[in-house]
Amino acid sequence: MSLQKEIFKKPPIAPASRPTGGAASTLEVENDAARSQVGTFHPATWTDFFETSRDVHVPASDATFRVYQTGSATGPLFVFHHGGGHTALSWSLVARLLKKQTIGGCSILCFDCRGHGDTRTSDDSDLSLERLSQDMANLMDVLYDKQLPSDVVLVGHSMGGAVVVDAATRNSIKNLLGVAIIDVVEGTAMESLAHMEVYLRNRPSRLSSLQAAIQWSLQSGSIKNLESARISVPPQLKPVISDQGQTTHYEWKTNLSASQPYWKGWFQDLSSKFLAVRCARMLVLAGTDRLDTPLTIGQMQGKYQLVLHPESGHAIQEDEPDKLAATLTEFWQRNGPMKVIKRFPIPPKKPVE
Repeated sequence: MSLQKEIFKKPPIAPASRPTGGAASTLEVENDAARSQVGTFHPATWTDFFETSRDVHVPASDATFRVYQTGSATGPLFVFHHGGGHTALSWSLVARLLKKQTIGGCSILCFDCRGHGDTRTSDDSDLSLERLSQDMANLMDVLYDKQLPSDVVLVGHSMGGAVVVDAATRNSIKNLLGVAIIDVVEGTAMESLAHMEVYLRNRPSRLSSLQAAIQWSLQSGSIKNLESARISVPPQLKPVISDQGQTTHYEWKTNLSASQPYWKGWFQDLSSKFLAVRCARMLVLAGTDRLDTPLTIGQMQGKYQLVLHPESGHAIQEDEPDKLAATLTEFWQRNGPMKVIKRFPIPPKKPVE
């Protein structure tokens, strides 16, 4: 399923009795049955998925990034960059499963990028590709000044896919073993940009509670996995407090419409840059129907690994985290130092009689 199909397949919905979008619309848990099961939509906490969460100041970016990590003395470092409007916690289930599937033999870094989640910068509105790419490199320089693992795998979803490819192209990440991009193709993304404003206008601008937001994400088809929605949706929202100190409703932290000047720059030349990266490459898609010409030719020439998850929506890491974690583990093992070459002893020649 392409990004474009994801946008049109099932637009974000609200109850028929409530308007969608606009300053006056507030989406609530929509029916009695859902209200009786409101605990089902209760937010989860990061402690179930990561070892640590902290705020890291990065002087080179004039920013303080919210960082989630799981460490290991051995194995690769997986660095994850989320998509536009999402946060680091969209990778929560994948992070937990990766740790399990590698038997603790990997380190994981997820962070809220500029203008998203709980990261704070001197200019949250600058979401240019160059700025986001340099932010990631600057953050890694601070976190792994002298202890960077020997193998680094960059993983990015949607906008984040463009960021990790750009960082790899600039050679700003050391010890780079591979780059994996999740459900982002230049051709499809560029075509979809013309319709993004419609998508954003159809999204409710206000939600009565975090539980209502989680329920909306599932009903709209944005996320198909309840467990992931419970951890990934709440950090995308901020409470609006009345003069009396009461929370009246919730709004989205990231104003994606305001980032429109940067949309084209995120995805322009993505395919050619991806194919030129000097490391292992993997593209994970929900469908091949929108592979653009450069990627189609590159795939036929064996220039990258293509993996399909046709049952997933756009957020593959949330809809099918088990399959994606297995895919990433295999990607590392296929390209990393774990290859085992079997050697068989050669019997000595018998003397000629």
